[in-house]
Amino acid sequence: MKTPRQTSSRVRRGRGRVARLCAVGAGLTAAIAGGSAARAEDKAGAVALFREAGALVDAGQPSRACPKYEESLRLYDSVNTRYFLADCYERIGKMASAWAHFLEVAARVHTSGDRAKEAKARDRAAAVQPKVSRLTVVVEAASTPGLAVKRDGTPVGPGQWGVPMPVDAGTHVIEASAPGKRTWTAQVEVEPGGATSTLVVRPLEDDPASSDAGGTGNGRRTLALVTGGAGIVAVGVGTALAFGAKSTFDESRPFCNGDRCDQRGMDLRDSAVARANVATVVFGVGLAAIAGGGVLWLTAKSPTQGASIGLAPTVGGALVRGSF
Repeated sequence: MKTPRQTSSRVRRGRGRVARLCAVGAGLTAAIAGGSAARAEDKAGAVALFREAGALVDAGQPSRACPKYEESLRLYDSVNTRYFLADCYERIGKMASAWAHFLEVAARVHTSGDRAKEAKARDRAAAVQPKVSRLTVVVEAASTPGLAVKRDGTPVGPGQWGVPMPVDAGTHVIEASAPGKRTWTAQVEVEPGGATSTLVVRPLEDDPASSDAGGTGNGRRTLALVTGGAGIVAVGVGTALAFGAKSTFDESRPFCNGDRCDQRGMDLRDSAVARANVATVVFGVGLAAIAGGGVLWLTAKSPTQGASIGLAPTVGGALVRGSF
């Protein structure tokens, strides 16, 4: 025989499933009536995933349920699905994501005039907000041309630099890059429960493998390679012209007796001399270019290289410094 507590627990779970199904059903009906452009099969898939996610939550497996809510929301953007996804995020400790989704739900239902749902979503957001952890990304040498900072692959614009931004607790990867600079990467662990962590992005090191690196001699090495390459090409062209001149001179022999030639022989020898002169100039320029490229390469400065990383505690979190 079932005890009263077991019966009550089962009733609550049943009510939860019914509430979720009614909510998503109402949302889909409204969208269809409003002429939504979403494909019917996508909506059906969204409903199926929504039901599976709800069953997993009832079974005490929210970590498995959240991805299904996410996919359901991707297939069909329903305010009801978004609400239950926020609830799921809160259950697994992703407070920043939960807070953002509750606020989004509140804003959407406010537009529709549903004050009861708006109040409920705002109450949930208010309850979650104190548990939202934050990460401050401090960017040194922020004036670096083309500097781009990312958090977990998502751009962190200059407006966010130095500002405690809401993030889910856990490990986050910060990456900074710029033309001609080495990419800088660091990991920071953000503690749960409203903790604040700070990560400092140090000035980026010049990248010796990039032609855009300035002030390190790398540009000179690139110029040396280009100059030397052009010189090699010029030497090849000069050599080809020299062989062509000799061939033309050899063609004149049947029309000449020593230095005495008829008109045809004279024309051929004049052409051969002209080609030989051009070959000499081109060959000389090529040799000079090769020599110049060698000088540029040998006199180029080598960039300094190094790596450092530091960790210091802060209130409610950690301060991470790192560079390559």
